[in-house]
Amino acid sequence: MVVKVAKSLSGYLAAVSAIRRRWKVPRRDELWFRAEDERHRKTKLQPGLYRPRDSGKRKSVATLLELESYLYDEFQRCATQLSDTKADIGKGEWEQYFLMQHYGVPTRLLDWSDGALVALHFAVRDKPIPAQSASVVYVLDPYWLLDDLDDDRDRKDSEQRWKDFIKDKPSGDPEDWERLYLPKDPNHSSNRLVAAPAIPMLWDSPHVTRRVAAQRSRFMIFGTNPTWLAEWAQKNSSRLMSIRIPAGSIRRISEELREAGITESVIYPDLDGLGRELKQIWKSRR
Repeated sequence: MVVKVAKSLSGYLAAVSAIRRRWKVPRRDELWFRAEDERHRKTKLQPGLYRPRDSGKRKSVATLLELESYLYDEFQRCATQLSDTKADIGKGEWEQYFLMQHYGVPTRLLDWSDGALVALHFAVRDKPIPAQSASVVYVLDPYWLLDDLDDDRDRKDSEQRWKDFIKDKPSGDPEDWERLYLPKDPNHSSNRLVAAPAIPMLWDSPHVTRRVAAQRSRFMIFGTNPTWLAEWAQKNSSRLMSIRIPAGSIRRISEELREAGITESVIYPDLDGLGRELKQIWKSRR
């Protein structure tokens, strides 16, 4: 994976432009961006459900999928009574799944943004000053990845398995094969036909909250291979690069983002975001 280094806001934007030119991606087509702390390089590009504890030993995928299904059922069971309004929790199965991620429950969702500055904000926020570690912003050409996923044998097998599963169900829809990515119904957990695919799927998520809209969120839903994306990134043909933000540049870039109007209350348009923004100001001036 090619790595670029950015020590300023202008340097970061120049790196993004260089990547776009390298891939010959037109300006009208979006790129996806994701920020991660460099300390977590061993679990880079993996969703929360699959990240092991500090010991570094991951439980089996089957165990984690079973745990996710339990968490999903509990979220559905309890969310209604705990939300301020019924609109807060959504109604559909997919909405429930995205809201789980939104409220901090580990899932197979890996969140991205189509906003380069949004990702840069996440790369430098909550860092101590001076920062103790660097950050990385991953840049992805989602259209290139989609072509690879569409041609993957696992994708075709998943679609066929779904057709076999619904063939005796009058209300079944062959186009709903993506439901294989949802946490499993315990009644079907042992049915091979509804097993989750191995490869991930890209998802243009519904804007279930103001935060999702403000953060220009895009999502990748992982299947049963926790390291699929990291492995794909090593291919010569892949279009996934990274921009490294050195620890010594974190403070400067934070200040430049604030000057450009990219702040916590913009990324989190609610009272929590405003409170964190004012706390950041206090920390920088005390």
